[in-house]
Amino acid sequence: MSYYWETHWTNLALSPTYAGGKRIGFGGAGRTNRRVLEMGSRRKLGKLKLTSELTEGEWVRELEHIDNQLTHVLDVFNFLEELFRLSNESEAALGAFNTTPLFWHVFRDCLQESMFMGLSRLCDPSCDAVNVRRVLAGAMDHPEFFSAEALRRRVAKRDLTESLANHLMAGAWVPGSRADFRFLKKEVSCHLRRIEKIYLPIRDSYYGHRLTGIDARAMFESTNRTELGETLDMLRQLVAGLRFFYDNGIRPRVDVCGTKALDLTPRRFFRDVVRAVAGREL
Repeated sequence: MSYYWETHWTNLALSPTYAGGKRIGFGGAGRTNRRVLEMGSRRKLGKLKLTSELTEGEWVRELEHIDNQLTHVLDVFNFLEELFRLSNESEAALGAFNTTPLFWHVFRDCLQESMFMGLSRLCDPSCDAVNVRRVLAGAMDHPEFFSAEALRRRVAKRDLTESLANHLMAGAWVPGSRADFRFLKKEVSCHLRRIEKIYLPIRDSYYGHRLTGIDARAMFESTNRTELGETLDMLRQLVAGLRFFYDNGIRPRVDVCGTKALDLTPRRFFRDVVRAVAGREL
């Protein structure tokens, strides 16, 4: 199964195997030492400034906020993916899941709900919410944040060797106007539209408010785990690329293959837990 589903489709507590008589086919990220993740994307003190009015420090804080939100979504996504993989590929894990099936059923549903809610925060259209589009717009509105002078000032505050500092300055990409960022906007727009078209309606109509009269099954069948993984990987490249660009002057890219290796850490954490429950190798 390549899509996500309504939480009441299966009752693992009554099922002899995981997910109603058949193995589950459910439906990127590293650990962070940053401060405790904020759980909401909205500011508490009135409406946000226009992106054109942001100071450099304010833009950096909004970038860090979205980075934390995205890290949370990636962790949940990878826990889910590893849960699905183990339920299909490991007899030891499947046995552990079916020892206490209700717990794992609830655990899975909570992860899925958390992921959908987190996705909605990344693209929250509210005027008082920090979202991915706003962070990118902030960068586009302020090419001066990335000028050679601004980068030189930031580099000077770091404990870098003179040769490394000179190397960064010599290779720095310096945008001249917002138009120089359009390649980023073009690359990520289709992925943001995917979240807004498929996942936000599920958050609004199913998780945020359990509306009557909706075809929930059809909504969930429009999801695609592989495509969502690609979207999250693209957003990770965008957010990390903007931060690396700000710190080092390196032109951001959102078409890089191989960043999903960062997903291995949360998946390993999940396997460690299941291995401990199973009492043997998976």
